[in-house]
This record gives sequence, C-alpha cells and structure tokens, in this order.
Amino acid sequence: MASANGIRLLVALGAILLLAGCMAPRPGADLPPFGDSMRHTRAAQTYEPGDEVPPLHGAKAAEAMHGYRQPAGGGGQAPSSSMP
Repeated sequence: MASANGIRLLVALGAILLLAGCMAPRPGADLPPFGDSMRHTRAAQTYEPGDEVPPLHGAKAAEAMHGYRQPAGGGGQAPSSSMP
C-alpha cells in the first residue's frame, strides 16, 4: 500500500516536472534577433551617397604604415640571433 502511494507520488511529480519544462520560456527569447549586431555595424561603417566623408590627408595612413613596419616586439631594434 505504501509503495503504491509512493509510485503515485513519483508519477505526479514527473508529470508536474514535464509540464513545468514545457512552460519554461525559450532560452534567448529576450535577445535581439540574430544578425542585428552585424547589420548595425555594417550600417555604421558604410557611407551612403550624399554623406560627408572625412578627408584622409595621408598623415593617418603614413602613421599606420610606420606602425606596420616596426618589429613585432613593439618598437626598437629587432632581436639579434647571436648566441653566446
């Protein structure tokens, strides 16, 4: 008799858990639609016809090229390969 009540209790708990799982909100339902970040970034980086484009006088490009030509260590001379 006690085991029959225990089985009924387990079946009832299982049904409750199953129904609770079906009622749970979808994971990520509060997040924006997939791809919004990429679309926003692309729109922010794209000039439309008629937009004012800032001039590039070459100083910024020359500074970038100078940085690219530096050794990978961050400046100074490249490490020598001499071993004692």
